[in-house]
Amino acid sequence: MRIEREVAHPRHVQFGRRLTEVEVGEGLPDVDELIEELIGYTDVILGRVDPPVDSPYLNLMEIATAYYSRGLEIEMMIHTAEQRHQVVRGSPLNKFRTGQLRSFLEMAKKQADLGSRRLTQEQLLQDQRYDSGDRY
Repeated sequence: MRIEREVAHPRHVQFGRRLTEVEVGEGLPDVDELIEELIGYTDVILGRVDPPVDSPYLNLMEIATAYYSRGLEIEMMIHTAEQRHQVVRGSPLNKFRTGQLRSFLEMAKKQADLGSRRLTQEQLLQDQRYDSGDRY
């Protein structure tokens, strides 16, 4: 006797070879390039540009988290340069870190949290559909 089961799972499961498929900048370019990079990320997070990840549930969380992580990486590199006295107080990189970068990090963190809540809500709805006998 063979028992057949129908497995309920989201249709938009993503599998990649890397931990995240979201492309981000690299290194510590000059301030103008950093500002341009953050503006590009902001346009995606605020919905002005199509997201680089195609998933109705993971878009905001995964993208905002990747951008937030990149922002923290930039902040870490600036801190390292400050400790080595390569960046001094009042320099363009120091002002960028305490200005635009700080604002960007706050925004990206809030969007990652919002995306996480959306994912949790979708999971709860999916569980309710599954518990009620709905099939995908």
